[in-house]
Amino acid sequence: MSSRKRTSSETRGGNAAAPFVYRPAPNWTPLAEDAAGGGIAVLTSVSARPADASAPTFEDQVLSREKQAFENGFRDGMAKARAESEAQAQKQREAVAEALRAFARQRDEYFRRVEAEVVSLALAVARKVLRREAQIDPLLLTGMVRVALEKMAASQNVRLRVHPSQIAAWQEFIAQQTDFPVTPELSGDAALESSQCQVETEFGVTELSLETQLKEIEQGLFDLLAQRPSPR
Repeated sequence: MSSRKRTSSETRGGNAAAPFVYRPAPNWTPLAEDAAGGGIAVLTSVSARPADASAPTFEDQVLSREKQAFENGFRDGMAKARAESEAQAQKQREAVAEALRAFARQRDEYFRRVEAEVVSLALAVARKVLRREAQIDPLLLTGMVRVALEKMAASQNVRLRVHPSQIAAWQEFIAQQTDFPVTPELSGDAALESSQCQVETEFGVTELSLETQLKEIEQGLFDLLAQRPSPR
């Protein structure tokens, strides 16, 4: 009977060796050929854990910053545009207000100047009308003569000078007056116009005429215009 020499493992332990079991390293995937048993296994290492899909990427962050910068710039631009528009509108309002004030000053000055011209024009028209009336009606001045005679004393000697063509009309008028304090003596003066007459006493001569009355009216109107406040 033949004898077999024991191996060192059998001599040391006295037990049979455990079979080798292959355990692949973590994080690697064998190729298809290796899985089928026909090729060499290749380790494909995964060095990092997959990224979280909910976390923003660098590109998203850049786009977000650009959007925020655009919105900030748009708001700043709109605010600046509104401020410039308001400033321009304020300048326009001030210019319009100043134009209105200047127009008001010019209007007041115009009316002040025109009022004096209107007064002169009205008096000029009145002169023409009254002179024509005096030629038609020789007794146009009877009202002024009555007032002048009422202011005189009965003891005064009064002479009424009129145009020679008006003596007959005045004689008839005086004869009809019973309330005169003094009856004047009539005399003709060719130097007088039909719109003039003179009341003569020992104290002097008073001229009664339409022109004198119109000048007094004119002076009174211009005095009133001069008292008006000046435009601001």
